[in-house]
Amino acid sequence: MARWRSPMLGAVAALLTMGAAPSTAPIQDWSNVETVVVTPQAAGPALWHIATPTSEVWILPTVSPVPKDLTWDSKFVADEIKGSKALLLPPRGRVGVFEGLWFYTWHMDTLEQPDGTTLEATLPSDLKSRFVAVRTRIGKDEDRYGKYLGGVAAIMLESDYWNYAKLTFKEPQQTVQNLATHAGVPVRETAVYPAMDVVRDIPNMSAAAHVACLEFALKDIDTASAHAAAAAQAWAVGDVAGIKANYLETRLDDCLQQNGAYRAMSETANRDMANAILDALKKPGKSFAVMPMGFFLRKGGVLERLEAAGTTVSGPGG
Repeated sequence: MARWRSPMLGAVAALLTMGAAPSTAPIQDWSNVETVVVTPQAAGPALWHIATPTSEVWILPTVSPVPKDLTWDSKFVADEIKGSKALLLPPRGRVGVFEGLWFYTWHMDTLEQPDGTTLEATLPSDLKSRFVAVRTRIGKDEDRYGKYLGGVAAIMLESDYWNYAKLTFKEPQQTVQNLATHAGVPVRETAVYPAMDVVRDIPNMSAAAHVACLEFALKDIDTASAHAAAAAQAWAVGDVAGIKANYLETRLDDCLQQNGAYRAMSETANRDMANAILDALKKPGKSFAVMPMGFFLRKGGVLERLEAAGTTVSGPGG
């Protein structure tokens, strides 16, 4: 079947895959980390570990975005994936081909500015200047974003910046999936949610929310410019102090938390990922899970839910 893509709808789906969380970036409150982090005993990124008398789950939290040319020693991760019952992936959003095409054909106008209005005309002067400076730096003209609501333009701007800066959200998870496939380990998504529910709710956000979305996108870009590469390098060698000094999560989540469908999806994703790990622990054998670090460590996130269920989480070799 032919694949249909819309740059805007694709950017929304990509954001829903990040496991984003409300936070100031780089993160200042790492209170959830201090009780569980152990310096890795092998080269490569740090892993977390849960064990029962008959089962175990290894968890690899990842940082993103990372440079597309990031290299890291995957031997320790590959060794722990071998013999696993499954590789558990985090929940993600997806735009169906026919659903997306139908929306694009009949309802894209709901995501656009009123006739005769352009995005930049709706922005406060300072925000407009910053927005123009960034889009100019990455080689985009006003027409690229001009017809869209602020929340939509914010998502597109961040996606365009990742491409400009050669950053990706696909890694390092894609490498982990490849390791599992090579080892003959089944790869299982814990959940897939309809991203169109979020897209349809974007027009219900207030004008102030759309302006705030662009503020958050510009802050994300500033932070990624200064810290993304350093956070990725620290992650690659299990340098927890370096991660804590540079780790970032998209502030666009603060924008989308004003979207009722997205807010509900975020809560469901935390629950579904934690439940998938708890279910794996009920069955004999080993499993491996990968997910964004913030999704795992944030207050109310997967780690907190696992501990609330009575599990003991430790670092590698625990």
